[in-house]
Amino acid sequence: MTPSSSPPAASQAARYRYATVQQAAHDMRAGEIDAVSLVAACEAAFEADNGLLNAVVVSDFDAAYATAEARDEERRAGRLRGPLHGIPFTIKESFDVRGWPTTLGDPAHRENIASANADVVQRLLDAGAVLLGKTNVPIYLRDWQSYNDLYGTTRNPRDPSRTPGGSSGGSAAAVCAGMSFFDVGSDVGSSIRNPAHFCGVFSHKTTHGIVSLKGHGIGGGMAQPDINVAGPLARSARDLELVLGAIAGPAGEAASALRLALPPCERTDLREFRFGVLTNHPLADVDGPVEACLTRLGRQLEDAGATVVWDARPALDAAQLMRAYVLLLRASTSHYLDDDAFAAALTASAAVPADASSYAALQYAGTALRHRDWLLLQKQRDAFCEAWRELFGTIDVLLCPAAATAAFTLDETGAPWQRTLDVNGRPQPMTTQLFWAGHSGLCGLPSTVARAGTTADGLPIGVQIVAPLYHDLRSLRVAALLEQAGLSFVAPPL
Repeated sequence: MTPSSSPPAASQAARYRYATVQQAAHDMRAGEIDAVSLVAACEAAFEADNGLLNAVVVSDFDAAYATAEARDEERRAGRLRGPLHGIPFTIKESFDVRGWPTTLGDPAHRENIASANADVVQRLLDAGAVLLGKTNVPIYLRDWQSYNDLYGTTRNPRDPSRTPGGSSGGSAAAVCAGMSFFDVGSDVGSSIRNPAHFCGVFSHKTTHGIVSLKGHGIGGGMAQPDINVAGPLARSARDLELVLGAIAGPAGEAASALRLALPPCERTDLREFRFGVLTNHPLADVDGPVEACLTRLGRQLEDAGATVVWDARPALDAAQLMRAYVLLLRASTSHYLDDDAFAAALTASAAVPADASSYAALQYAGTALRHRDWLLLQKQRDAFCEAWRELFGTIDVLLCPAAATAAFTLDETGAPWQRTLDVNGRPQPMTTQLFWAGHSGLCGLPSTVARAGTTADGLPIGVQIVAPLYHDLRSLRVAALLEQAGLSFVAPPL
């Protein structure tokens, strides 16, 4: 389909390639741009660089232009659906889109065509956003890279020899490269957080349960699976809040009875916050450049007059938390396995000793976890949650790493748990990265990733901003204030 209005000139397409949602919405209100032209700008970025990056793996620009024309007609008639009206977006491949395949990167599911939209997708469409396509994932969403035998390898726009992260790696790469104004991913093991950190964009892992995951994964999933959440990725912290406003809230029958009212954050100055800073941990050593960057950020906040509590952490047994997290993580994702893979995990679990602590062993024990054992682990989780509540009595947010290193070189040999990562010149099991996911994620806490700096060779470093349960707007406000202070999105060298 050819858009009904003329496509934007090259200069106009370049102007909007890295624009924020807020800027695009403002310019549409002012009549300087329309939704059709925004789609064309995203398509120009797609045509220029998706062949190299392979971020968007399913697309329908004809349908996007048709939707954009409809949104522009609504605007001309004075019928605006909200702040996302006419804004182009992409969605992680694991979310159902009516008429499109949902495969989780498995060629065996290439014919799994969704009959309905995931709740997140439907809410965004209802809010007036314009869907462009789906973004790449690792097979079954189980890697900090994004490659599979069906769609191939996604590369980092900052350095195509490196990973964009995973499992929402295609999401972060598409947003970073200007192919989309925002994307929505899912996160059970840092799958929204590490791609934002690796690609230098903003992301928000929501409080567990406030965004429906119905329509996510093979078989449609469930609205509130254990640990797993959905959340946005964008080029501005303010944009994250706009997307959150569209996708959060009760779904299905609950929507007729319940309302979500997140506590507001009225603070407008970083000096009004009490910051906890945790730059490293014995269970997950952090690479020198990342640790130094976060330390520098803490010092800058301290020098500016903010209260900073160094080495802040909840009073809990972190090793015990990580054991519980890995068991519950693998239990909550076991439904992705086919019958043969699950049978193999059951067999392997029989050989796991009761005191096992390594991921290599616990992944099988978690997959085969009995429901009674799952219930017993909830008592531990309750104690961990209480420790976090006590910590947030002394600080407002915790600043910590999203991952131990900057984006690492692509490595597709073996399984993720068989690989190592170079940290301070020493090999570290790649699965230690799960610490910075599970430390707060097991308790469902919201986390926003914002830009904190770069390595000496220009790779992005993000900071994970953890807030108390349901205080999503607090971590988002801190990210927005850091952005306002100069830590904003920087376009990649494409």
